[in-house]
Amino acid sequence: MGSTATGGKAMTNKKLSDLVAEVSLKISEVYIHPEYQEIDSKGYESDATLGDAYQAMVDLNAQIEKKEKADGE
Repeated sequence: MGSTATGGKAMTNKKLSDLVAEVSLKISEVYIHPEYQEIDSKGYESDATLGDAYQAMVDLNAQIEKKEKADGE
């Protein structure tokens, strides 16, 4: 699957920007899933929302793009 375990930590060959895009997509899939919508409609509360998680990925992606631009990629 593109990752190996070393010292208890998973390593991947994927670019961080690709991983961030995958996570963002998964968060969106969870948000629109009927089971999540049902749980959410019944008053589900959490300190961190799916919106928070998605925003974290947006912010991280912005930093990645900034770094890549500075590095000339």
